[in-house]
Amino acid sequence: MRAEEVGGGYAALFDWADVICMSKMYPSDHEKFMCLPAEARLRIFEDILDFHVHVAASGYVAVDFYDGSILWDTENHRTILCDIDYYAKRPYINRMGRMWGSDRFMSPEEYTAGAEIDEVTNVYTMGATAFALFADSDRTREAWTLNAARYDVAARAVSDERNRRQQSIRQLAEEWRAAGAR
Repeated sequence: MRAEEVGGGYAALFDWADVICMSKMYPSDHEKFMCLPAEARLRIFEDILDFHVHVAASGYVAVDFYDGSILWDTENHRTILCDIDYYAKRPYINRMGRMWGSDRFMSPEEYTAGAEIDEVTNVYTMGATAFALFADSDRTREAWTLNAARYDVAARAVSDERNRRQQSIRQLAEEWRAAGAR
């Protein structure tokens, strides 16, 4: 990556990568993404969790993270996250009611003006991401492609009741990993 001032503004230039995007907005890419082996999708989810553990530790929250932010570099077999320009320093308050983003990834507080958007909010988003990766956003046990223990971890993360969710991304990651292999 290279960054420089350009014409009174600022530009960031990134190396090109051949990717597929997980987003349903790109049906061909989405289909290819969902056909990735489970091991690749598990690695992608681990990368996403690790990134968000770092985000939380740095005092930020994800705002508008969804499947369009998740790319897979097909040549180098690596996760690339994009469109993270709305991440915000904590504390962050929802001042608009329904916030930006895909309904499939949004917690109840992201629809509520005056609600705090925090790490517990991001736990919900990570749980929704797990359902997107391992059940194509269908939250039923029947659609889930991993073990029951991991289903239970993801289902807890997307609880509409904040106090029932894991209380940090780190806790979610630890429970996910303790739930074992596929």
